[in-house]
Amino acid sequence: MNPSPAPLPVLITAGFLGSGKTTLIRELLPQLATGSRKPFVLLNDYLNAEIDASSLRGLGAEILTLPASCVCCDDSAGLIDAILKIPTDPPALLMIEANGTTDPYRLIEVLTLTRSLRQRLGPIHQVTVLNESRFGKRLLPGDKRLEQAQVRTASAILTNRSERASPAQRQRVREALMELNPRAPVLHLEAFANLLVEETPLLSPDLTDPPEHVHHHVAVRFPLPRMTIERLRTWLLMLPRDVQRSKGVVQISQEEICYFQRTDDPFESPNLHTSLIPDGFESTAVFIGHGLQESSLRATLESPAFKIFSLSP
Repeated sequence: MNPSPAPLPVLITAGFLGSGKTTLIRELLPQLATGSRKPFVLLNDYLNAEIDASSLRGLGAEILTLPASCVCCDDSAGLIDAILKIPTDPPALLMIEANGTTDPYRLIEVLTLTRSLRQRLGPIHQVTVLNESRFGKRLLPGDKRLEQAQVRTASAILTNRSERASPAQRQRVREALMELNPRAPVLHLEAFANLLVEETPLLSPDLTDPPEHVHHHVAVRFPLPRMTIERLRTWLLMLPRDVQRSKGVVQISQEEICYFQRTDDPFESPNLHTSLIPDGFESTAVFIGHGLQESSLRATLESPAFKIFSLSP
């Protein structure tokens, strides 16, 4: 029997247009190319994907392009197909440069919920690159929400254009980042490169991930047991505050399943939708947030408050 291919670790680079995402990748590639994993870079940009690709070629990585306005909405099929075509030998690592308008929650959901990717992908990390002189100054409500989402889902935050920001603006940025994501380290390029090489499993051929490094992960996925819809609703409301978004599907009766989604907005009820069990159904849940641990999330299924709604055998 042939051994299973090594899981493919993923590093998402998020940030608005002009924040410095491509520059970050250009600086990292020479270091990553000397490791035991071959780097693959997937660029998503409606207009500039090929231009950015040309600036990265010759740095020891395979460059892939997806000329769509949003990799997770307009061309998720292209994203999935590109990932599945990455060779399994030698072991690889994937860097995804997301379009500046990409919703990081949606991208992480595509990577974690797509059945064909479940056995292919390893840990998912995200670095958010932000322009200190512009952070917190966006006028459109949608841009403000996206800016905050990019920070909240980050494993690490890379500040850029700091010399253009006043001391007062830099202080406001630090305070905002601490409020939005207190666990993500705020770093400059050299410090982030060291963190990536020394403190994550991205370069390890066996993807060993010590417990002390679990805080770098931004998504956790595991199957759920059958439960009633009342039990599901109770459990979703009990999830830790670190869970920023949960989404999945679970069996609730002999004939029915329930699709669910919940954000961390305390005023928003879980979104539940029932359906008949389709062919090939698999129960699964994905949790997005910084500092998540699978063991802690699984333990919520064993809490007394949750068990009172147990489904009778």
